[in-house]
Amino acid sequence: MANIFEAVREAVPVPLAAEHYGLKANRAGMVCCPFHDDHTPSLKLNEDYFCCFGCGAGGDVVEMTRRLFDLRPYEAANKLAVDFGVDVPATAPPDGSLNRFRSDLLRCQQVLDEYLNLLIRWQRKYAPRSPDDEPDDR
Repeated sequence: MANIFEAVREAVPVPLAAEHYGLKANRAGMVCCPFHDDHTPSLKLNEDYFCCFGCGAGGDVVEMTRRLFDLRPYEAANKLAVDFGVDVPATAPPDGSLNRFRSDLLRCQQVLDEYLNLLIRWQRKYAPRSPDDEPDDR
């Protein structure tokens, strides 16, 4: 099964993404590099990667999107998937945030269970023994 990165790389060519995000290439596939102060085209757009001969920036379509929008790689891949309608498999983010969420959720559930047990114990311990007894202030 392909992950989101593979799905986006296969579906979105670098020149198409560059044009979609406002970079107009000349006939040779060159644009002014948005990653440094560039006055003449020095960024080459190939189908699978980009390469700047001025600043040395390079990478695939995900890296280009990451750098253009200052995103983390997973966020850049998601942006590309949404912007270009790429069907991607449902996978957890590689940064472990789903595992953190699950452990936080489990901890919250444990705290609530402990609180419920405390309330049940107090209800039994401090409940009036007869109808004439006054309720405890707790």
